[in-house]
Amino acid sequence: MNAALVLARKEGGELLLGARGLAWLLAASGALSVFGLLLVSNSELSLLDNAQVVYDMAATITALGALLAVIVGSDAIAGERERGTLVPLLLTPLSRGGILAGKLGGQALTWAVIYVLALPYLWAVGSTGQNLAASMVALAVLGTPVVLGFGFFAMALSARLGMARSSLLSALICLMVSASPLLLGPGLRQSAIGKAFDTVNPFSAAVNAYDAIIIDSQTIGAQAASLIVVFIWFGLTLCFARRSFRGIVR
Repeated sequence: MNAALVLARKEGGELLLGARGLAWLLAASGALSVFGLLLVSNSELSLLDNAQVVYDMAATITALGALLAVIVGSDAIAGERERGTLVPLLLTPLSRGGILAGKLGGQALTWAVIYVLALPYLWAVGSTGQNLAASMVALAVLGTPVVLGFGFFAMALSARLGMARSSLLSALICLMVSASPLLLGPGLRQSAIGKAFDTVNPFSAAVNAYDAIIIDSQTIGAQAASLIVVFIWFGLTLCFARRSFRGIVR
């Protein structure tokens, strides 16, 4: 079996099968349950089309996935260094590219589990509405590069800063700024600065595409601009992670 795949399975196994893994899965389930109950019990949303609730849930799942990716990515390198396991890992026959691929694979596996875990909640809030299947596809196509991009960004900071706490705080601040469209209404984002920020922000691109697909019933193919932004984000953060990992000093 490919060594990078073995490392990815090890990374994923530590996150999913151990006591800590069960704890964060339980916490994620609790968070999704709370958000789902808030959405379906909101009297204002109940007067709107069910598609609005599905849109809000899809955006929430993306934010939760990005948050978990940031936490995992921040620990990927700096955590190994602080636990004293980075040097033994670098001394293994596996190349640095292979180690990085294994770490990135662990991130992808974590998001895959969160995505599967979130589908029942998405169905629960949107089973009686429109575009439920389209929302699931949009979450996979647009949410995946956004979530993994934040994980790669946090991993790059982890490699460069060398401290899990510093990289986590820095990545969380960036995520908070990027996810601000969830908190700011459309009216507050219509200024020149708001529009410019929306143009380059991958999180904005994803949630705007969710809006168009779920609420306006547009196709994913019509969201070319959003797809370009999120995949550029994915590519840039992947390159940033690769360059940062190559610069690690034992």
